Amino acid sequence: PPARGPPNAPSLVLFYAYREPAWNAHEHSRALKTFIKLCDAHDLKGRGRCAPEGVNCTLTGGAQKIRNFCAKLREWDSSLFGPVDFKVTDNLGKKEAFKRLTVRKTDELVGYGLSGAQPQLSSSTATHLDAVAYHKLLEDPDAVVVDVRNQYETEIGRMRPPLNGAQFLDPKVRNSHEIPRWLNAPETQAKLAGKRVLMYCTGGIRCERASALLSELSSCKDGVCPAQASKDAIALAGPKEIVMVRGGVERYLRTFPDGGYWAGANYLFDRRFEQRTNKHEAPLGACALCGVPCDLYRGKVVCAVKACGVPVLVCQPCRESKSTDEVATSKCRLCRDNF
Repeated sequence: PPARGPPNAPSLVLFYAYREPAWNAHEHSRALKTFIKLCDAHDLKGRGRCAPEGVNCTLTGGAQKIRNFCAKLREWDSSLFGPVDFKVTDNLGKKEAFKRLTVRKTDELVGYGLSGAQPQLSSSTATHLDAVAYHKLLEDPDAVVVDVRNQYETEIGRMRPPLNGAQFLDPKVRNSHEIPRWLNAPETQAKLAGKRVLMYCTGGIRCERASALLSELSSCKDGVCPAQASKDAIALAGPKEIVMVRGGVERYLRTFPDGGYWAGANYLFDRRFEQRTNKHEAPLGACALCGVPCDLYRGKVVCAVKACGVPVLVCQPCRESKSTDEVATSKCRLCRDNF
């Protein structure tokens, strides 16, 4: 879309692109250098990951430079970037712009810990639906909604299907490494068997592999699964259908600015921190220290349990009135519940 707002206001672009077959080692290194060169040429800052399977980035810069950059990506590799959904947000505040560029060379775009054994998207039975169609399916009583984000994200905002609509499932994971294990658990597969499974995440990238993995696990017969799936996957009737919302929550809330069936704030991994709806509602989360409603992750407070270390909600008054040591001992919701 054309640029909106003051010409000097920064813009943001959020996107991902999966590649199959994956780049080999030489192609991977060359792709990383090319990508960084294009970012520098358009004076873009931000964070990204470049893996053999593709790229995932959140970048800020001038509104027109952002658009020129997206055009150059499609010019560089039309088969990879041609179908990409570039989600552009104009008219950011200056404090919401990144100050430097960091693009990491990684093994995976999402840290599922599958490395070279990722389920192939090309063989996945999962389908992508736009926000309007996905919204309608949330009313299906025979559907199950799966939030594949981390629990600290779910704590401040999630899909809340209507009464007598889809059943909501929270995997209660601290990071993406735990999703494959959760999907493969017998109790999870029992809940998903024969159901229409509606997955969602922030922008869609985590759902891509998670839905492909569920599709692969569901193809197991008599306890024997494809080589890429874990050996202890169970043989249950798989889901009736696997669906993900195209563009994730970010695109859903653009389509339904009043929230639709979404409640709370959408946690963001950039300097905007969260995406909000037009409706006024009390925060879903609560301060870890005093218990008041809270949904702002600020101050880089992380769980005091060393094996955890995920962000913790601590309200502004507590951050200002409590001692540094007291704030540092706060725990996340899962650790407080001994989960």
